[in-house]
Amino acid sequence: MRITDLIAAAGFNWYGFIIGAGMVLCIFLAYRVAKKRGYNEDLVFDIAIVCIPLAIVGARLYYVVFDILGGDGKGEWPIKRILGLDGEGLQGLAIYGGLIGAAIGGVILHFVKRNKPLDKRATFMQMADLAFTFIILGQSIGRWGNFANQEAYGPKVDFGFFPLTVYIDAEHNPIYGAGNYLATFFYESLWNLAGFALLYWLYTGKRKSFDGFILSCYCIYYGTGRMWIEGLRTDSLYLTGGLRVSQLVSGLIIAFGIGYITAHLYRARNAGKKPFIFVEQALLSEDYFEYEKSILHHPCPPTPSKSKKSLFDGDGSGENAEYSDDFYKTADGDFSEDDAEKFFAGEGDFIDETDGGDDESDNGNDGGGVEKNGDEKSEE
Repeated sequence: MRITDLIAAAGFNWYGFIIGAGMVLCIFLAYRVAKKRGYNEDLVFDIAIVCIPLAIVGARLYYVVFDILGGDGKGEWPIKRILGLDGEGLQGLAIYGGLIGAAIGGVILHFVKRNKPLDKRATFMQMADLAFTFIILGQSIGRWGNFANQEAYGPKVDFGFFPLTVYIDAEHNPIYGAGNYLATFFYESLWNLAGFALLYWLYTGKRKSFDGFILSCYCIYYGTGRMWIEGLRTDSLYLTGGLRVSQLVSGLIIAFGIGYITAHLYRARNAGKKPFIFVEQALLSEDYFEYEKSILHHPCPPTPSKSKKSLFDGDGSGENAEYSDDFYKTADGDFSEDDAEKFFAGEGDFIDETDGGDDESDNGNDGGGVEKNGDEKSEE
């Protein structure tokens, strides 16, 4: 029995499970990276709540519209089928439609967040850079849902060597029949996994770039891979005249990515500043174009630990007190147990970041070097 037969026999919606698992993993990873980057801890959840539903709607409508425009599905899309209420579920989702829907959600969030307090603001490009670093990982995982559904494959071949080829049964390919086909879903999954490694390195590495750079790199990288892989597929959406929709969209996003980076270089030159591309974080300054707009220029202050009502216990003396690196940091950014002991002993320089990092402990006071009193409350 073949792997695809075993999956079908299980009677489990593997496609939905794989897509959902990919989303959960990406949200978890994005949350951790966003906090380290300096964003408010709620940002990732805001993006997920707004953008994921719009991405699903966009993916469905994109597929339906272009299936109708291509001619093959004309007149076969009653409302019940579009909504997935015909017993077949949402068979027919297109990733580019999902990205368009997510982008619309990002625009909505941009206008919502620009009126928020400074520590909760985020621009469209900032959210896009963070999101697309992990979206490409979700795409890599999600392609295995195509394997479970026996879709997104290439032409029939005379050899069988999984995962370069995949067996498709006659039910899922009534035109050419059962046999081995090029596993284009696997090619794209592998391409996207390599792309995730690249984008993650660009986003979290020591060298930083302007807001929108990661989105631009995603467009160039993913668009290039999708363009040539789409040419191998036998189940593409077409425009009238035989033009593959995904290849057209791939070309457009490649042009956008190149154009956006080029525009940054041009604007930096006109402003008399250095391009903000691949700059070591320790060397960043306002000499670099648009650095002052980056979250790296003004990261959000850490959020106090919700498990601790106060840094101190009882009378504020510091005895048996619990500390959290969410509250205080040393000058070099670290706060270890040894640092905590020095803090309560009134030794060393510590910066209070709960109110913006402007206050420093008074090493000479009589309270053991503690500047805050026992009435301190955590942020809510």
